[in-house]
Amino acid sequence: MKQRTAHDGDRIPGLGSMALLFSIPRIQRNPLAFLSACAQRYGDLARFEAGEQMACFVNSPTAIRRVLQDNHRNYTKDTIQYDQLATVAGRGLLTSDGETWLSHRRLIQPAFHPRRIEAMETAILRATTAMLAEWRGRLPGSVDIDAEMLRLTLQIAGQTLFSIDLSRDAPRLTQAILTALDHIVYRASNFLALPDHIPTPRNRRFHAALATLDDAVRDLIDARRSQSAAKDTPPDDLLSALLNATDTDTGRQLDDRAIRDEVLTLLIAGHETTASALTWAWHLLATHPEAQEKLRREIAQVIGPRPPQYADLPRLIWCRQVLEETLRLYPPAWLITRRAIQADELDGHAIPAGTLVIISPYTIQRHPAYWSDPDCFKPERFAGERADYPWPRFAYIPFGGGPRVCIGQNLAMVEAMLILASLAQQFWFEPERGQSAVDIAPLVTLRPRVKGRRGLQLRARPLQL
Repeated sequence: MKQRTAHDGDRIPGLGSMALLFSIPRIQRNPLAFLSACAQRYGDLARFEAGEQMACFVNSPTAIRRVLQDNHRNYTKDTIQYDQLATVAGRGLLTSDGETWLSHRRLIQPAFHPRRIEAMETAILRATTAMLAEWRGRLPGSVDIDAEMLRLTLQIAGQTLFSIDLSRDAPRLTQAILTALDHIVYRASNFLALPDHIPTPRNRRFHAALATLDDAVRDLIDARRSQSAAKDTPPDDLLSALLNATDTDTGRQLDDRAIRDEVLTLLIAGHETTASALTWAWHLLATHPEAQEKLRREIAQVIGPRPPQYADLPRLIWCRQVLEETLRLYPPAWLITRRAIQADELDGHAIPAGTLVIISPYTIQRHPAYWSDPDCFKPERFAGERADYPWPRFAYIPFGGGPRVCIGQNLAMVEAMLILASLAQQFWFEPERGQSAVDIAPLVTLRPRVKGRRGLQLRARPLQL
């Protein structure tokens, strides 16, 4: 068959302006189902037109690689998704572009060196051990695993990145983060929403949440500066690096706004995504008891009764496979968007300048051309060496890809494996009796929802230590 080229004159199949208009309720109701249906109906590239604006949904590894890696400089984060995220996180690593992003990435990268990640083991295990001790005082019974993982991972992010104890403030800050992130999802999916400055109840809740987060970050920065002014030796952590950083060209230090944006970006991204992965991992293990039992046996054989350690992770093979398969089925960052600066070509099709490119790790990681039984939980598919995996590199992108791959992916895997092993060593999890089907809420990350309410109740039974 002759391969189509960008010069053949054919158009990418998809939805014109009127068809897209009538699809808005479906998109708002369930964007994951809408994108999955588009992939099934139109193939690996689908066109969405809204007047003069064109969007292209990309579900092909070669096209994704082109956007995220091979021609990444042509694709900016100047999109609604990142503009809305910036109303909360500012222009930190997640939302910035160009030289700002590059200079901040170089500044922050050393904080995620493997040796530093290994040194974070103590903080991760201390917070996890404290949570488990508290659980043993009130279980067996039901636990909202989603809320617990959010609280735990926020504490860990605060301690490992900024040397702050958030154990007391974690519930309040977690709620503020969820309120702020829910607001930007609402605004992104409701085009007629009133502007933020109009004092509706929703907008007031958003501004109150943002004030809570800003105050927390400001207190953190002020306390560290006071420590330095008192000639105390500050911790050698990411916050110290941000406060002491200077621009190599101008010699200027980062201003307070830039520091605030990076601190808040890393606090949010450093806990929300890991919590999502852990929540879905426990949902899958609770509904697949044979996989949970295999994990328990592996931990007993590799670790025994002592707490898990960083050095154990290479031998926790099934534990890693469970997490990798969880990330395939429920990638926390389920949506990636870019805008083409100049015209380009994707899989033989012309992409005009200004086109919004939509990539969903959720859909590409369930593509039947690359994954057998794509909707089934099969951790064994990740057995063996990565070089031998049968799927293309960009068919599996839970952390993104290319130069802008998630800076914290190695820390996230270490943290998630240590937490998963610690919990599996001490508790057995089962679905709550009589619980309705667990739905996917595609918010900023993928969250579980039961009967329209956020959260996931599991029954936790303590095991004999």
